[in-house]
Amino acid sequence: MIFRKQQAETAPEPVEREENPFVEAANALVEMEREGALPGGFDLAAAVKDRAFAELLREFEPKAAVRIYAAERRAEEAEQNAKAHLGEKMQAQRALPKSQRTDRAVSATPNYMAMSGESFRALEQQYRNAARNGRRVHI
Repeated sequence: MIFRKQQAETAPEPVEREENPFVEAANALVEMEREGALPGGFDLAAAVKDRAFAELLREFEPKAAVRIYAAERRAEEAEQNAKAHLGEKMQAQRALPKSQRTDRAVSATPNYMAMSGESFRALEQQYRNAARNGRRVHI
């Protein structure tokens, strides 16, 4: 109790207010937005919510932080686009016919699922005739 009384009796000394670095950064960002100094497509509302942007503001001046953040976002977007493009390219390559080149002639394999019933019966008859004549038949 004694300590509290002594503390209450002394008048509070005027304290110099230290500027909060985030308040200064916020003011600088608002000013940049008003002046149109933000990079094209820069979403300040989304950037402010991102912890990575807050870390950049802590390390760098607001202008530099905005540029670094925008560059990192563009790099991430480019990487995602490259991955998507690579995936599309790989799918397109899989769709191309593969070469079956060998040192000897290769006959085309028939597509039994796409054959009409009539064509399938004719092919089946050819295989039966070949088997009757003693030739080896491979399906």
